[in-house]
Amino acid sequence: MVGAKREEEQGKMVEKTAVTFSKDVGKGWEPIRVIEGAIGRPMMLTNLGKGKLVFQIDFPSPAWQYFTSDYGRTWPDRQNLQPAASGIWDNREGHMAVEGNALVEYDAQGKAIRIAQIGYNLDKGAKYPQDPTNGILRWSTDGARTWKDETRPQEWRWQDTYQGKTYVRGVSEGSLVRAKNGWLVATLRTDMPARFIEFHNDNMEGTSVSISKDDGKSWSPVKTLFAAGRMHAILLRMPDGMLVMTYIMRQDIENQRLVSYRRGCGAVVSRDNGLTWDVSREHLLDDFEFADGTRYALACGHLYSALLSDGHILTCYGNYPSKGAGLIRWKPTV
Repeated sequence: MVGAKREEEQGKMVEKTAVTFSKDVGKGWEPIRVIEGAIGRPMMLTNLGKGKLVFQIDFPSPAWQYFTSDYGRTWPDRQNLQPAASGIWDNREGHMAVEGNALVEYDAQGKAIRIAQIGYNLDKGAKYPQDPTNGILRWSTDGARTWKDETRPQEWRWQDTYQGKTYVRGVSEGSLVRAKNGWLVATLRTDMPARFIEFHNDNMEGTSVSISKDDGKSWSPVKTLFAAGRMHAILLRMPDGMLVMTYIMRQDIENQRLVSYRRGCGAVVSRDNGLTWDVSREHLLDDFEFADGTRYALACGHLYSALLSDGHILTCYGNYPSKGAGLIRWKPTV
């Protein structure tokens, strides 16, 4: 497991990237060790096979990738992340921010031969949150060293109207999985609904699904699962083909209204290759109440889930009031 550990350095709190290991499928863990020289939150940890892994850190600029060949014990190999072909983020030309999980395809020996990831940025001159985010898809055939075939699917944009004004909406971070029938399924963090733009608060963004039946050449229009409040989705395919989506619950919103002060993380499943998701039967993985008197207060964020060898799922997320991470080992029910 790779994560971020907050430490004080020269009078300031910084997030230092750290790693820890479990030898018993997540029941016990070694002491956390900081990865020397790495600062920031690690994103898109990806298994390249045969003990090789990679993650990237978007901040500080420029973004960096970190590689290991010994199952994460050491991370001596690092390089600048290849920029996106266009766009900007936080005044960084071509920056491609990510969060989620990549699609990885392996050869018969278990080595990654093709990787796809979803990232995002903004057009030059665009203003967040009223302007749409660019959802970007790109591929690698050399273990995430270089990226090609970059696209910005137009199907990942739509229009939303509020108080007589129409806004173009887009998607940012995303996760990918190949369904049992061969389709590509993407979960996408959607721009906030138009009615929430005035609050300028990314807690109000949501989660949608899009499917490609031609290996990423075209995509279905985004299908909204959660219009606002739930995000940071991770996608897993279970051995029987069931798809599992885990996500953060930053705000408990229904019908674009705050319905409680619950925070935490949850999951939904699909048994038809991502076409439908039963949001009425949400798996509540962890929850707590939080309110500090401010509008749409932030109490949790960032999540990753992994399928373990014994069939359990290990979900880790940031639980801010606890000053630590929540770690849940669980199995989805039918």
